[in-house]
Amino acid sequence: MEIERSKTKKITDFLRLLLLSLAVAVFIRYFVFIPVKVEGSSMSPTLEHNTHIVYEPFTTLERFDIILFHDSQGEAFIKRIVGLPGERLRYEDDQLYINDEPIDEPFLDLENEENQVDTADFTLESLTGLDVIPEGNYYVLGDNRSRSKDSRMFGFVPKVSIEGKARLVIYPFDKIAILP
Repeated sequence: MEIERSKTKKITDFLRLLLLSLAVAVFIRYFVFIPVKVEGSSMSPTLEHNTHIVYEPFTTLERFDIILFHDSQGEAFIKRIVGLPGERLRYEDDQLYINDEPIDEPFLDLENEENQVDTADFTLESLTGLDVIPEGNYYVLGDNRSRSKDSRMFGFVPKVSIEGKARLVIYPFDKIAILP
């Protein structure tokens, strides 16, 4: 009788541990780090087509963070934050200016053909009609500027549309990396 109780207790303890482990894994998967597949080349060379990344929801956002968000039609995008709320933004001669100060973009592929322009000249006002990014909104661009559908086409990204910040490349295995 004592041996049977001991077996039953071991099985019960094992099932409790298994259930707890499953609950923790589900919590982490859906609320802490969420995997997603990159579709397209708009973030190349940073994130290539079919790269798998993990993003973190519920985090603070900073300039140059790579984010996942949905547009007004529900389509998912992965882009880089370039402009923050309250800032003036423009591009001139392939140079980003925030509040009239030049800002380096070290993540861009600078090995382009001689005289090739990656980012065409624009001002925030010429594209949006506003001279500053409204509160609660961000301006995003793809790293592959000439082939990216981004804020130059669809405008500002409201904070409420942002799902989270890309944190880690998990596939392909030879490209595993922590994203800044």
